[in-house]
Amino acid sequence: MERGGRTTAACILVQAVGGGLGWSALPAVMPEVARDLGLTRASSSAAFGAASLGIALAAPLGGAAVDRLGPRRVAAAAMIFGAAACAARAWAVGPLSLSVMMLLFGLHIGFVAPSLPKALAGALPLARVARANGLALLGYTLATALVMLIGRTVLAPVLGGWRPLMLASAGAMVASAAAFYATVRDGASLGAHAPLADSLRMVREPGMRRVGAMHFLLFGGYLALLATLPQLLTAAGLSKGKVGLCIAVWLTSAGVANYAGPWVSDKIGSRRPLILAGAVTAGAALLAFAVVPKGVGWPLLAVAALGGGSFAPLLLTAPLEMPRVGPARAGAALGLLMLVGQAGGFVVPVLSGVISQGMGFSAGMAFLALVHLAIVVPALGLASAPKRTATLAASH
Repeated sequence: MERGGRTTAACILVQAVGGGLGWSALPAVMPEVARDLGLTRASSSAAFGAASLGIALAAPLGGAAVDRLGPRRVAAAAMIFGAAACAARAWAVGPLSLSVMMLLFGLHIGFVAPSLPKALAGALPLARVARANGLALLGYTLATALVMLIGRTVLAPVLGGWRPLMLASAGAMVASAAAFYATVRDGASLGAHAPLADSLRMVREPGMRRVGAMHFLLFGGYLALLATLPQLLTAAGLSKGKVGLCIAVWLTSAGVANYAGPWVSDKIGSRRPLILAGAVTAGAALLAFAVVPKGVGWPLLAVAALGGGSFAPLLLTAPLEMPRVGPARAGAALGLLMLVGQAGGFVVPVLSGVISQGMGFSAGMAFLALVHLAIVVPALGLASAPKRTATLAASH
């Protein structure tokens, strides 16, 4: 297998195991966790959102570390730390301890997330990076779908409960860290001088501000849905198996869109139309889901996932196509995206949880619909085409 193929496969593995299992194992069994630890809807959302707060805190340092040290060492070491935090969830005794464990888990993602696009940019022509990153996100979403489908009904019962599931997930993360370190080689775009402040200075770039705002809203909305849907669908009277199936369909739809969206965008030679169409589709579907009976309206979740998933990979590779960023400063740029995006991953789930608890799940879902529709505002000012991609690819 060529170097680009090996690197893509390693990134898919890290996304599938670290995100699809290590992160998503918690929402998959959240009803049992909430019962054992005495969590309310608001404290459940806060505990899950604490991971995004950890990512936001670590992301600027993670981006600078990736530019200076390379994605291979940074991602592998961070995955080991994340595995320890994942295992520590097994000893949580209440909302506070679970939130602390999730915050620590989020710290490792602040280093892994900017490593993966940087690794792909070092192994592939830039014209292929968006689609490769879409494949990596496809690995994450499909693994998450599988975990949400069988986490409560198969994995937790077979392993003896949700606490052993956290320990098993940690072991898988250690194995994936070793595989990534053995497979990936750093490219030629390392930055000899990558100060921490470089991530924060990226906010001066108008394009980065727009992409950051979109990532704040999109990823925050996604995490709020991931934390809310198991309890929402259970409260609607669906069985454990049906709940898992509904969420698996939602995530699988997002995974398909993660690959199809960049492919379509590359074919039409423009990013903005796909982002606008995806945001409107997701927002409209969630708004409709907020007002129909949840037991029959769940297919609307798949429509929302197709909309949001179609442009999610484009946001994470957009800095590579910006004239004043490019591959050499990709780590710093992605660090900024992680900072604002994961801040959204904390703020939006908490607000959604508070609204759901005070006004009902339908009000919380309507709020998330508005979050997705708001993506249209920064998207309107985005450059419509990746004009530099072909040139950069030729010079890679």
